[in-house]
Amino acid sequence: MIRAVIVDDEKLARDVIYNYLIDYCPDVEVIAQASTVKTAYAAIAKTSPDLVLLDIEMPDGNGFDLLKMFDRIDFKIIFITAYSEYAIKAFRFSALDYLLKPVKIDELIEAVAKVRTSEPNGISAEIINSLLSNLRSGSPRQSTLIIPNLKGFEVLKVNDIIMCQADGYCTNFHLSGNRKVVSSKNLKHFDGLLEDQNFLRVHHSYLVNLDQVTGYTRQGEILLSEGLKAYLGDSYKSEFVRRFSGK
Repeated sequence: MIRAVIVDDEKLARDVIYNYLIDYCPDVEVIAQASTVKTAYAAIAKTSPDLVLLDIEMPDGNGFDLLKMFDRIDFKIIFITAYSEYAIKAFRFSALDYLLKPVKIDELIEAVAKVRTSEPNGISAEIINSLLSNLRSGSPRQSTLIIPNLKGFEVLKVNDIIMCQADGYCTNFHLSGNRKVVSSKNLKHFDGLLEDQNFLRVHHSYLVNLDQVTGYTRQGEILLSEGLKAYLGDSYKSEFVRRFSGK
């Protein structure tokens, strides 16, 4: 059984989530509910849940204020938010699960399914800080990106990413300072995340930061910062040329 605590300042919202869990997630046991940061901290400290379904905004603070009260977060979290599309992008960049209000049954089921299969350790301070940094930006451009890898994760500054290169089911991140990070996620995953961050897919194996492009050769090579190169595929050429012809 997954022992869960529901934290939301709206009773109706708590009741909806509780009933959805009862009806559609029978292996989840709701052991406590709370409507404020103070009562949520007390409930979590007392019951040591496996999962907290956490509303962001509450009368006496927010979900991040609550998380900062714990020296170690050893429970899994599904955030519940009514935030804008910019904030949703921030959650995705920080590799965190969230539910958008009003909560939909299928999305709750999917989020709980991820909890069942994810690693047992809770979320780290680095991930929370990454999320807060991206939320504070208040714009589509995000400052940091969480990169899942076989050992856990790494926090990258988006501006430091020069290009992403497909490597089978993994992705190689080429970064400023001649650094390289390997992610366990495929290139398609990051293409979807970075498409509105001035990154462009230029080949089935390459995704480049257009801010890092230094030139282009007739041989179909895109020249990038720090001597890196990416190949431009024929089917991607017109969009690449369009993006630069408008500059």
